[in-house]
Amino acid sequence: MRTGPRRSVGVVGIYRNAEPIRAAVTELRASRHEVKIHLGAMGDVPPGMQADTGADHLVAGKFQNLNVLVQDLPEVDWLVIIDDDVVLPHGFLDLAIEVCERLDLALAQPAQTRFSNANWAVAKRRLLSIARTTRFVEIGPVTLVRADAAKLLLPFPADLRWGWGLDFQWARLMEDAGLTMGVIDAAAVVHASRKVASTYSWDAAQEEGREFLRGVDHLPNDVAKGRGLRTYRVLPRRRSVVALAGEPERTARST
Repeated sequence: MRTGPRRSVGVVGIYRNAEPIRAAVTELRASRHEVKIHLGAMGDVPPGMQADTGADHLVAGKFQNLNVLVQDLPEVDWLVIIDDDVVLPHGFLDLAIEVCERLDLALAQPAQTRFSNANWAVAKRRLLSIARTTRFVEIGPVTLVRADAAKLLLPFPADLRWGWGLDFQWARLMEDAGLTMGVIDAAAVVHASRKVASTYSWDAAQEEGREFLRGVDHLPNDVAKGRGLRTYRVLPRRRSVVALAGEPERTARST
């Protein structure tokens, strides 16, 4: 799908090892969009990763580190947040942005394959579906944030180390702002190399998330358990070259 305008895309992520994030970077750079990669390394920068790594020896939590990376990015149309243990399908970025813009998704994630470590039912890939609108998008392993949503969601909470619970606050903020979220089944990723919380304490992350949610407005976790609001098997056509946050045509066959 290459019908839309060329966009500026900023990619941020924190990595421990060069693979598979090196392969993900190669895939993202193959896009027709203008892609700026700005990663952070937990240790030394591996050979060949210097140009794409803006900080090294990071010791804070994921979203605390992401705040460091995001502030050094220029303004972009789309922000992509990527974990270091995800495998992207061929043509990922072009497809994902095309789907987001045709469905007016301001916050989105690719679905995860059946063999991936998906936390929530809504994130699991559905057959015969291109994408679904949802009331929830999780904080990883890949998140696409449109510029208007980025203004709403950034910077990330400075005291939130692991980020658990943040996606339920996102759900409330997005819903209150009238912005649409979704899961892209046609661009499903593989997230299976590590189990969730394998590099940190599950109990500590859960407790941090519970404490965080006690202090902010958020939606209940039921929003992450279903299939979504609407399933698109055929995408709406673009009526014209639309503005980034404009209204695409909404007529579509759906279930």
